[in-house]
Amino acid sequence: MKIAAVMLLVLMIMVPTVPLLSDPPQPDVLAQVEKSHTALLNARTDLEHAGGEWGGHRELAIKHIDEALKELGEAEKWAHEHHEVK
Repeated sequence: MKIAAVMLLVLMIMVPTVPLLSDPPQPDVLAQVEKSHTALLNARTDLEHAGGEWGGHRELAIKHIDEALKELGEAEKWAHEHHEVK
């Protein structure tokens, strides 16, 4: 019994396992970027309707969101130019 268990263990170690899938599924990067774009637009709208100036921080936050949206646009442009996405 012990010999059989040792032999089975040795075989399990020596024989490489074969993955069931050749490549792991890749995340849908474009969909994630689009989801981020939508979330930023929603955050911007919420801030616009939040009321009050919050010591100028609300307007500054909106400006940062606009900059982030611009960066996402540049990233998408770069990805299309370099065939990262179709």
